[in-house]
Amino acid sequence: MYHNKKYRVSKLEFVGNAEEDYDYFEKIYDFIYKLTGKKPSLKIRKQKGGKAIRLIFYNKQFVQKLNSMGLPLGKKTFTIKVPESMLDRGKMKLIIRGIFQADGCLYFSRSKKCKYPTYPRLEIKSSSPVLVSQLKSFLEKERFKVYAKKSSSDRTFGIYLNGEKMLEKWKSLIGFSSLKNKSKYDFWKAKGFYIPHTPLNQRLKCTDGEVANALDF
Repeated sequence: MYHNKKYRVSKLEFVGNAEEDYDYFEKIYDFIYKLTGKKPSLKIRKQKGGKAIRLIFYNKQFVQKLNSMGLPLGKKTFTIKVPESMLDRGKMKLIIRGIFQADGCLYFSRSKKCKYPTYPRLEIKSSSPVLVSQLKSFLEKERFKVYAKKSSSDRTFGIYLNGEKMLEKWKSLIGFSSLKNKSKYDFWKAKGFYIPHTPLNQRLKCTDGEVANALDF
């Protein structure tokens, strides 16, 4: 989220993976359009790692409204936190779902009983120690078994939840907002294992299209 006083430019910008995040970006696009009556810019560009999707919305009033709610402008990597006004249980569940969509990952570890990974793990990474503390505190109050540690390779902190019980609890209480993570869950649920690096379109085929139902957005 950005504002340049000199040129009087305010914008909201999202960047993601075009293959994995396209359905989620469409929802953001529709949400902003319904809320403001104005259409954001949504474009896909090729880059070295694949295709990136970028949504940009130029609107001073919208940016100012978000800023007044406690969301900071400019660089916020190491200082971002959930505003005090949004720390209640209902809002926090939605906020954590959104943070997981942006900075979280559902993956699976390999066990000795199967050549493919079967053991589920949830991870959220952030460079803000305050945000990590807020998320960990909330999840612990909800009776999640949470592990947090600082990365030895960079300046990030990680939150980890391990095992089938924690994944099912997450699915029930927090939920998934996009096909990216929901399709991984459904693939694992249907097969009993997960094959790493399976493209989204293949994950959807493996679950017979049932993934598209019951997305929590």
